[in-house]
Amino acid sequence: MKLTQSLVAIATLSTLSFAGGDINPVTVFEQEPIMVPVEPVVVTQPVVVTPAPAPAPAPAPAPVVAAAPLGLYVAGGLTGLGVRTNDRVNLFSEENTQDRQVGVTGRLGYDFMNYLGAELRGTAGVSKENGSKFKQVGAYLKPNYDLTDDLNLYGLAGISKTNGAFTPTETGFSYGAGLDYGISDKVSVFTDVVNYMKKSNTASQWGLTLGAGYAF
Repeated sequence: MKLTQSLVAIATLSTLSFAGGDINPVTVFEQEPIMVPVEPVVVTQPVVVTPAPAPAPAPAPAPVVAAAPLGLYVAGGLTGLGVRTNDRVNLFSEENTQDRQVGVTGRLGYDFMNYLGAELRGTAGVSKENGSKFKQVGAYLKPNYDLTDDLNLYGLAGISKTNGAFTPTETGFSYGAGLDYGISDKVSVFTDVVNYMKKSNTASQWGLTLGAGYAF
């Protein structure tokens, strides 16, 4: 019996071999390629932040420096003179006991500070009626103040020496005031009124001058 089963098994195997069978059939699977997406790796450089430069310090305010001296000047003009025994001189019309004269005035000055200068001046006149003469020389301090860029107000205070028709030679206090208008940096015009002699028991001596000046 065992022999018969063995022969049957052999015959079966042989039949499968001749029939083209495969004892251990192998299943072949088609393998599709697996695509794995790869994202590119971007290597970035570190951002270097450069700090903004510090702002430059504000310039220190310029120190206040007094203006330079204004310098030397000369001036001259025509002068109307009045000499009277009292202090009420009229320079524009005739008065009793008053001698009116016409003369010239010369000025030489130096402004050594913004608001202060010094001046020498002299005046010579002659009477229109009797030919009597008037002479004056004086030295003055000259305080001044700019009312505008072109207009300057000034005062005069000093010592004067005079002689005239009604007075002997006298020395005493003299004062006055005036306006100076700058036409250019060098040239100006001026007018002033000066009491040439302010002294007890001395005739009043006044002068009104219109003229021009030149600054060096």
